Amino acid sequence: MSRLILASTLLVCAALPVRADEFTDTLESALSAYREGNVKAASEDLDYATKLLGSQKAEALARFLPPAPEGWSREDQAPDDEGMGMAMFGGGTTVSAVYAKAATEATLTLLADSPMVTSLGAMMGGLAQFSGAKPMRIQRVEFSEIDGELRGLVNNRVLVTVAGDAPSDDKKLLLDAMDFEALAAY
Repeated sequence: MSRLILASTLLVCAALPVRADEFTDTLESALSAYREGNVKAASEDLDYATKLLGSQKAEALARFLPPAPEGWSREDQAPDDEGMGMAMFGGGTTVSAVYAKAATEATLTLLADSPMVTSLGAMMGGLAQFSGAKPMRIQRVEFSEIDGELRGLVNNRVLVTVAGDAPSDDKKLLLDAMDFEALAAY
């Protein structure tokens, strides 16, 4: 008897529609508007769905920002998913956090999937040498230090920068806490 009840319950649950998330609801709305001939509404829905995906990408990228080291605080900055702040880099997804200890701060920023960053990859090494930057490797990722700012490129698509008035060793501590191998797979 209990097997029959369990099987019936599973059958009923399988037949119930699954609640979609906001992204899939928006896509369905776009398809519906398109089928009705309302291209303007379909376009608006697709634009909004793209923004929702951008937010999801920013949330996923933010997971790579390390926790604050002992004795530090961390304040996450608002993500810029395909926003105006990175327009000069051709778009992309940006997340950052400000780490503070005593009277010093370091801002760690990740910029992913920007066409400009991909193009910069080949130039970064040459610019670093030309500008007198100090080269360094952290977890097999090449970084350069120019005027106290550390910059590196992970998998030729994620620009990692650490800026601020914190000492260079403190900035390296933040970078050491990151998982660059996982970030490369982002």
